[in-house]
Amino acid sequence: MRVRSLVALGLVGGLLAGVASAAVRPPKVVATVRTGGAPIGLAVGASSLWAANYGAQRLERIDLRRNRVRARIALGNSPYATAFGAGSVWVSSFDSPYLSRIDPATNRVVARIDAGLEQAGLTATASDVWVAIFGRGEVVRIDPATSSVKARISVGGNPEDVVLAAGSAWAPNENGSLARIDPATNSVTATIPIGADPDNAVFCRGLLWTSDRLGPYLRAVSPATNKVAVRVRVGAGSMGLACTEALWIANYDTGRVQKLDLSRRKVLRRLDVGFQPREIEPGAGALWVANQGSGTVSKIRP
Repeated sequence: MRVRSLVALGLVGGLLAGVASAAVRPPKVVATVRTGGAPIGLAVGASSLWAANYGAQRLERIDLRRNRVRARIALGNSPYATAFGAGSVWVSSFDSPYLSRIDPATNRVVARIDAGLEQAGLTATASDVWVAIFGRGEVVRIDPATSSVKARISVGGNPEDVVLAAGSAWAPNENGSLARIDPATNSVTATIPIGADPDNAVFCRGLLWTSDRLGPYLRAVSPATNKVAVRVRVGAGSMGLACTEALWIANYDTGRVQKLDLSRRKVLRRLDVGFQPREIEPGAGALWVANQGSGTVSKIRP
């Protein structure tokens, strides 16, 4: 009887160990989609991943399940960033003043909006599209109902991205600052110093995290105080950010994605993806990384 009990306990222990092992399996690159050119901006919508291909002058539509390009949409003018909102794909342009609006039902451009030259990051909802105009020191607000500009907000410097969080629009700036914009008045309510060249930002666990292309730290700003509340050393080269159960960082310099444990504020994993990873985007239970220098998009099982 004792022998049987020991055997049973051994079997249970083995099963539990297997379950624990599966629960802590490391992140892994499970697919690589070859786009050519230089993919930068990513967005998920209409059951697809959309990649702005700066080098190939087009928008790539990628099948999230089959991990392959299913459509290529010619845009020209150095497509830079991508967002999905109001039933459309929105693509900024660095070399022209025109923001492109694409209908995912037809894969055709249905509007071009004069937002300003040297557009960078953007974000879109059902009611607004916000675009950082790097070359003019502005954030432009667009009405999707009319495909027209409804506000131009001066932030100075060279804004690189726009994030909506805590009732505000936030624009990280190459001059080392973060502008907080009140959507009710379209005015800047705070300018927060955050460190050199913050290309991207993401809202995660109540804080607004910003990357640092030139410095070794990520910084997190508290919307309650408009001050940096957390600083974590991750090494120079951080660019794209994504929030899931952890904070994920695309490091342009190392060719890796880092997984940051927000509770311990410690990098747990480093995963090789490709040359010059720029953006990282969650979608369909995976993380997608645009590798600008490799002309690829990596799919990561988190």
